[in-house]
This record gives sequence, structure tokens and C-alpha cells, in this order.
Amino acid sequence: MSESSDRHEQLPMETSGEPDHPRTEGNADSSHVYTMRISRLTIDKLGIKLYDRVAAVLAELIANSYDADAENVTVTLPWGAFLYDPKAPHLSAAYEITITDDGHGMTPAEINQHYLTVGADRRTRTGSDKSRGKNRPVMGRKGIGKLAPFGICKTVEVISSGGEKTPDGYLTSHLILHLPDMLADTEKDYNPEIGERDGTFAENHGTVIKLRDFSRKRVPSQEELNRQLAARFGLERSDWRVCVKNASSLSEEFTLGQLKIDLMEGTRIDLANRPVPFESSFLPVTGYVAYSEKSYKDANMAGVRIYARGKFVAQTMDFGIATGFHGEFKLRSSIVGELHAEWLDEDEDLIRSDRQDIIWSSDLGEALAAWGQDLMVELAKRNEEHARRAKTRFFMEASKLEEKLAEAAPADPVYRDSVKEAAALLVRDSDRDSLKDPEHVERISRLAMSLGPHRSLLQTLREVADTTETTVDAVMDLFHKAHIAEMYSLGQVAAERLEVVSKLEALIADGKTLERPLQELIEQAPWLLAPEWTPLGMNESLKRVRASFEAWYAKKFGQEINTTAIERKAKEPDFVLLHDSGILWIVEIKRLGYKLTDAEFLNAMNYLHSLQKFLDENPELGRQFPYRKLTFVVDHIDRLNAVSLSSLESDPHVTRKTWHEVLDSTKRAHKDFLERVEATAGGWTPVAPDPAPRVISPRSPDTTETNEPSETAQGQLEL
Repeated sequence: MSESSDRHEQLPMETSGEPDHPRTEGNADSSHVYTMRISRLTIDKLGIKLYDRVAAVLAELIANSYDADAENVTVTLPWGAFLYDPKAPHLSAAYEITITDDGHGMTPAEINQHYLTVGADRRTRTGSDKSRGKNRPVMGRKGIGKLAPFGICKTVEVISSGGEKTPDGYLTSHLILHLPDMLADTEKDYNPEIGERDGTFAENHGTVIKLRDFSRKRVPSQEELNRQLAARFGLERSDWRVCVKNASSLSEEFTLGQLKIDLMEGTRIDLANRPVPFESSFLPVTGYVAYSEKSYKDANMAGVRIYARGKFVAQTMDFGIATGFHGEFKLRSSIVGELHAEWLDEDEDLIRSDRQDIIWSSDLGEALAAWGQDLMVELAKRNEEHARRAKTRFFMEASKLEEKLAEAAPADPVYRDSVKEAAALLVRDSDRDSLKDPEHVERISRLAMSLGPHRSLLQTLREVADTTETTVDAVMDLFHKAHIAEMYSLGQVAAERLEVVSKLEALIADGKTLERPLQELIEQAPWLLAPEWTPLGMNESLKRVRASFEAWYAKKFGQEINTTAIERKAKEPDFVLLHDSGILWIVEIKRLGYKLTDAEFLNAMNYLHSLQKFLDENPELGRQFPYRKLTFVVDHIDRLNAVSLSSLESDPHVTRKTWHEVLDSTKRAHKDFLERVEATAGGWTPVAPDPAPRVISPRSPDTTETNEPSETAQGQLEL
């Protein structure tokens, strides 16, 4: 067993002592004795304070076994247990952790010279940075890792057999260290307790370390412990094996290996041919960086783990790169990798004492950081390209676009290629969940097939896709710039809008239409309320906001609400939720001829305030919708009291329209559009809507204008 493998930049010191003789004027030849003493409390600072996790302590002891040329190390401890339970101290007393190795061991003289000497540089003292027999690059340096066990326990027992083999075997050292005695506030030397095997002989060389009398520390489960220990080491050798056994069931064991992480296909970058530029030379590195396929199982798997001499020395999520580069959120949440740089632990000591980071402010640290930041930008681009290709493949399978194109244009490969390119550009920035929605997929398919024949429009789409992360949402602006009225399925667009306007006219003319058919029509054609709105503006983010807001509301107020008239036809919606260009819009729809009451006005206002509170508490969603508004579509407000009327008129976030105003404004807004459609089409006549558009049947055909509460009003929550 060799000395420690830990690091420490500066030891706390106490100086004391007086000269043998007081100094006198002119007594240049007087001889003084100065003494430096290291406080016993250093043990607390270097042991308990630096090592407070079981896996970190085990890593130090295993590293010592490696430096002692051990080929086999066995660690035995109770998996998944709290080492000390104040409610059951008698059970905790039975727990023990043992680390057994077959290294060269230590004689009593070596115990005193190496193991019991705290803070001496192992490599300077021995004159070599290689192990005694196998010439391994040793992990230890500063000689304080031996104190690591005191971060989790109070008693450490050492049994080590080494030196030259005699006819009786190897001389054994046996000592027991007690933390309370070591921390005594005294300047006297500490003498560990002598064990019963001290001075005896053993058949084989090696060392056993036993830990007892634990503080309240938890041993990870088998899976966790395996990952945590694997993350601490980055080496594989044929003459090196670590076996970890469960003390509660010795048949349960695992062999320490490399940390296994599922990598995202196409994102791995090997580092062997990417040395770090430094001054006029290059510093060699090995390893890889990539994106993980799945979420991290624990923090040990996140980021890039940095190793020197096979042992963990640092972990970084991004090499300190500044924010603002494309793909940074995905990179910081999914980057994985391991980097081996032996020069971090050679001539210059660049590793922190707790081996949790390197000294990035050093010249070598700054060179590594600059190199790593360039690597991060490249990795982000590689992942972006891979993700886009994967989404395109997913979309093509979900939409069956290949089959549709083969049927629609079997003899026109140029058109088919154009459509597929347009589809790839339209889905490149879509999230995976949105591509699971059949309606959204079908909408993109139709749009791609309409764009395919128009080469100039396709070129403009390429330019938009390279400058925005919301390709589909930006397409409507693209249509305007590219004169889409002449180019994009003009007849179909015109016919659909004419049909919707006719349907609204019929619903209003009916005079008895209730909320539900009006709500469904508004959701299907939001441009009726704001003519610049289109179904393409209703992207998938709205669905996520709806679901999240409804769940938040139910948890906060103990009652469910429904914000859509289309997706859940069995439920009467409390209100319709729409959005456009950063505005999230609550639309409170009342049946024709209805008179709004104060209770309903207050209820809707409370919905608006709740939505604002929800978005403020969830800033990632809130940033998508910085403006929140409420619109009442109701014919009469003469039942409102003065306070409600004043609020309606003065609050900039609240507006009101009658149904006839909705119809009139829609007709005016689309008058020029419809005239241009007809002129551009060169006499084309749009498909006429049904002479009597189907109207969703009201719940009560004989409903009058009275204010009997509807199902919607009855279901609203008074906040």
C-alpha cells in the first residue's frame, strides 16, 4: 500500500517557538532555532472536509492500491445502507468497509516513513513518479489521500505485509488510528494503537484497510456505486482488477469497468488526433466527446470527465464557453465524454486538492479551456445536423411522403426532390413531439407539396431556415414576401376562407347558436378574431402551454379546467386559448344575444391573472408569450356594474367584440384578399361553400335570449 494520491495547494500552519537566547544588538553570530508545527486540525481540513462521499473515499484507497502495484483489489461494504443510523446505533456498529489488495505492502519502517507522514510529495521523496515493481505512472502525489477515510468514519485499521520475504514470510504492520485522538489539541506526536498482528509474519504481501465507527453516510446502491466508481477511473489494464462485494450478501459483486454511456449516433468526436495548442507546441490528449442518447442517470455521467494518470481530476459541462452560441442548451444538458491529459499531472501540479477540478487559471488550464470551447461549438453543430437528419427521417416515415409523391408524380423526380427538400427545411427546427401529431404532419406535407414546384420560393425558404429557429412559424412571412397569393394553392386557400366566413354568417343568422359551435369555429379559424392569424400560427407550443397550465391550475386551485373546444369534445371548455406572435389570448365566448354578468366578467379576469401567474412562475414558457390578453366575444354588457365596465374600458389587456363586429371586421379584412384572389386567378371561380353550411346543433334548439346559466357558466370556478 503506497501513500496518498490526493492534492492540496496550501496547508494550514501554526508557527511557534522562541529563540534559545534573546537577540542582542550586534550579535550577528547568535544561533536561533525556529520551529514550524502543523496543527492536528489539518487532519480535519484534509480528511473530513475534502472527502464526504463514500465513492470518493473508496477511490482514494483504490488508487493507493494501484500505486502499490496491486493486481487484485477487493472492496467489501453494505450496498444501499446508511452506515450510521442514530435510531439504531447497535446495528450501525456492526458495519465495516474493507479494502484488500495484493500490492507490495509496507514494513513498519515504511509505515512511519510514508503512510504516517502527512503532506510529503511522494514523487519527490522517492525520486520517481513510477511504481516500485510494475513501473506504473503513480496517481498519488501530495500524500494526503490517506486521510480520506476520516471523511466518513472515526476508526481506520491498517494491516500491511511487505518488505523482503523471510523464511517466516512477510513482516506485518498492524495499527489502528482513532480520529478523536488524532484531533486532540496538543503538540505531541500521535502514536496509533498497535494491533494484535503487528510484528507477525504473513504468507503473502498486501494490505488490508478496515473502516469503522461511521458518520451518517449512505452507501449507494449497486448500480449507483458502479457508476460512481467507474467515473473515478479511466484506465483498463490486464494486470488490474477491482471487485466490489456486498457485505450483506457476498455472492453479490461487480467488477469495476469503464463508465457505460449510450451515445447519440453521429455525434462522437475522437480526440486522439486533436492535440491542444500551447505556445509553439501541441499537448497530446485522448478520449472523446459526444451527446448522450438518453438523460443522465446521475451527475457522474454528465459533462466531460478529465483524467490524468487514469484518475479523475475534473469535470466540465462546457469548458467555460460563453453563452449565445447556437445549440447551447442542448449541449449543456446532453454533453458527455472523457478526456485523458497526462500533462495535467506531470512537471506542474495543476490539480486541486480534492481532485474535483483543475487550476483553469494556469497557462496550461487556459490553453485547454480555449481548445475545449472550440470543440464545444463543433460538437453543437454536429449534433444539430444529426438531429435534423433524424427528424427528417422520422417525418418521412410518419407522413409517408415518399409514397404520396410516387403516386402523385411518378415521372417527375425533380418535383419529388423539391418537395422532400421543402419538407426537410420545414421540420428542421420542429420538436420531436410535434411530429407525433398526425394533423401537424399532414399540414407540413401539404405545405411541402405546394412549395415543391416553386424554385424561387424554395430558395427563399432555404434562406429563412438558415436564419431562424422557428421555420414553420416564419413561413407565413415568407409567403408574404414571395407573393404567396400567386403561388401557394390559391384556389384552396380562398375556398376555405370563403367557406368559414359563410359558416360564421350562418351561425349568426341562426340567432340561437350556443357557445360550443362558435368556440370550435374560432379554434379552427382564429383569423376570424384577428385576420392576420392563420392555422399555421397555431404551433405545437400552444398545446404544451395548455396542458401545463391546466395541470398547474388543478394543483393550485383543486379544480380542473378545459381550455379547448376541439380536442375534448365531451367536455365544455371554460374558455378558448389562442396565440399569435408572442401573445397568449384567452377568448371568452358567449352565445348570440347573451348579456355578460359581473360574476362571469370577474371569473374571466381571474383566469387571465392565473395565466399570468403561471407564465411568470414558468419563465421558459413565459418568454414565448410575453403578452397575455383577454377578449370577450359577447353581444351585450349592459348588465355589468360600473366597476366592471370601467375595468373593461381601461384595462389594455382586456377587449370586447360583438358577433356582428367579428363578422364585419373579418369581411372587411378579407375583401381585398378575395378580390386579389379572383383577379390573380384569371377568372378562376373558387369552390362554392355549401349553400346551407352545417351548423353544430345547439344543446337546446328553443333557447331564448334569457340569461339562464349555460353548462359553461355553471362549470366556471369562482376564484
